[in-house]
Amino acid sequence: MISTLIITKNEEVHLQRLIDNVKNISNEIIILDSYSTDKTKEIALNNKCKFFQRTFDNFSNQRNYLLNNFIIKNEWILFIDGDELLTSDLIDEIKNTIDKTSFDCFFIKRRFIWKDKWIKRGYYPRWFLRLGKKNQIYCDNNPVNEHLLSKNNNVGYLKHDFLNQNLNENTHWFKKHLIYAEFEKDRYFSHEISKKRRIWNRLPLFFRPFILIIYRFLINLVFLDGLRAIEYHFYHSFIYKMIIDYKILKKIFNK
Repeated sequence: MISTLIITKNEEVHLQRLIDNVKNISNEIIILDSYSTDKTKEIALNNKCKFFQRTFDNFSNQRNYLLNNFIIKNEWILFIDGDELLTSDLIDEIKNTIDKTSFDCFFIKRRFIWKDKWIKRGYYPRWFLRLGKKNQIYCDNNPVNEHLLSKNNNVGYLKHDFLNQNLNENTHWFKKHLIYAEFEKDRYFSHEISKKRRIWNRLPLFFRPFILIIYRFLINLVFLDGLRAIEYHFYHSFIYKMIIDYKILKKIFNK
């Protein structure tokens, strides 16, 4: 069995679904909550999860705090977000792998679902390290779009996918991405960014979203995935990036 680690904030829509999903593979669920105001705590305690709270500062710190400040009883841990799920094939694969493998951590492909539509082009496959031995996994310092990493790089790749399927309305998506945009604004002015990010930052503000959405349509051919995919990429690759650039420009003029 494994221990499942979850960070939450107002996840009452998803949490019971997730707990039911992982309980066949996990005999310990540890939740670090950012003082939810909905029924997240009630659902967690009713399902006998280990529930703790910490004031949210950024996603990386929440994950590392969860890793470093609690006793985790199993050797293997699974990090999963409130709006994510394991496929049945992935559950079976994990069960059949962890007791036999020589790897310390595993990358797993994410299948992103937007309003019941699998967004393939431009988004699949994307690999995320989510399963590992508790002493061999940590989170990088990115405040948003953070990544779990292996301490010794002894990693494998699992065949099957996990799902990211948020059930909230569009207004929730926009509220969440307004928060993300604040972190992205701060990261724009940070020196601790990747080479890929430095190239992106050299592009002119408000011109960058146009480049990205054109790339999505002409190179990734996202329109072939249908209207739901077009809607999502317009929101994420254009509107969201415009919001980030607005916040960056606002900070520049307020200096």
